[in-house]
Amino acid sequence: MRSQGGYPLTMGQLSMWRALSVRPPEQLWESNQDLTWSTPTGTTEEQVRHALTALAVRHESLRTVYRPADEPGAVRQVVLRDPLVPFDEASAREPFDLAAQPAWRARVRTPDGGGSPQVHLVIHHIAADGAATRILESDFHGLLRGERPAAAPAPRELAERQRGNAFRTRLAAAGEYRQRIVAAAPRLPVSRGPLVRARAHTGIPYDAVRHAARNLRVTLPTLLLTVYAQALAATTGRTDQLLWQLAANRLDPAVRRLVSSMTQWVPMLAACDPDGPLRPLAREINVAAVRAMQHGVYDPFAVAPMDFDHGSFFTFIPAPADAGPASSEVVPGRVEFLPPRAYSGASFYLMAWVHPHVQLTVRVMRDGYGRAEVERFLTTMTDLLLRAVKDAA
Repeated sequence: MRSQGGYPLTMGQLSMWRALSVRPPEQLWESNQDLTWSTPTGTTEEQVRHALTALAVRHESLRTVYRPADEPGAVRQVVLRDPLVPFDEASAREPFDLAAQPAWRARVRTPDGGGSPQVHLVIHHIAADGAATRILESDFHGLLRGERPAAAPAPRELAERQRGNAFRTRLAAAGEYRQRIVAAAPRLPVSRGPLVRARAHTGIPYDAVRHAARNLRVTLPTLLLTVYAQALAATTGRTDQLLWQLAANRLDPAVRRLVSSMTQWVPMLAACDPDGPLRPLAREINVAAVRAMQHGVYDPFAVAPMDFDHGSFFTFIPAPADAGPASSEVVPGRVEFLPPRAYSGASFYLMAWVHPHVQLTVRVMRDGYGRAEVERFLTTMTDLLLRAVKDAA
């Protein structure tokens, strides 16, 4: 395989690489994302394969491998010149050999009953984060239509910029911020328990929760983060909460359409009164959340590991750009328990979807949390959101 040079990793790629370095072999597949793309009526399998090959030509992360460097423990990204698209059975549970093969594979299949082909895609998080997979799908459909978009930004270019003098001050500030927040965090012992996954179908429509956020004069992610913090305080009895947000790190136009792993976790502290009003807490968390996001790019290998409970993690999934109108009626909610998945990573992790209705999916591996405790937590969050919606009505 022809390749071009060896380049350092971006801070986002390094964060994923560090996480993989401490993960047991049987859990390496857990960073695989399992996607299905549809195609327009009349599309042929040959056209789909051609578009996928063009996609790999366009985005370097789809033809990148990761190989040891001369320094102990170091790694370099090597970009293959040839777009070797792995058209094979796309099993999400099969780990990638990141040193030998590009971190994605695709299967093109026409349904047995006929119709247009579907693409079953498995892609490792080091090659594309959530935002990048949406960029890939958009570019794929553009290529199917015969469009020829301008050249895409490359991860190796960003990696070089992040090691330049202009970026050094930013990385130092981010490291100092993280050290200060972690030093002030509650020192709770690590206590891993059995994995419980559950989803709250709150029944709260997108427009209602968005109106509630406007009423509090905060963003929608801040409202959900505030409710998350207050529910944690109410169910744990601890007023001080160490929270982690997933920073997308895509505000710079130069990297907005970069296909790579850009996300990094950034910490913040929240002091919560479990029985207090949402408005003042939301304002405080809004300021803290913005400050945290300003330090979303950091060197993960310059950060000391934590020897206490890592706190609670939060990811906000925005409404799709092409989302249609949603119902404005609040409907009865319910809690659904899900099969266990992804044993690696945070011991308390919430993902919040907002369209067409708010859904809260939590994964807990913390001692003292069984189904009853997880259901109580999700019910508390739902009740707090409903109160915010009612206050805004």
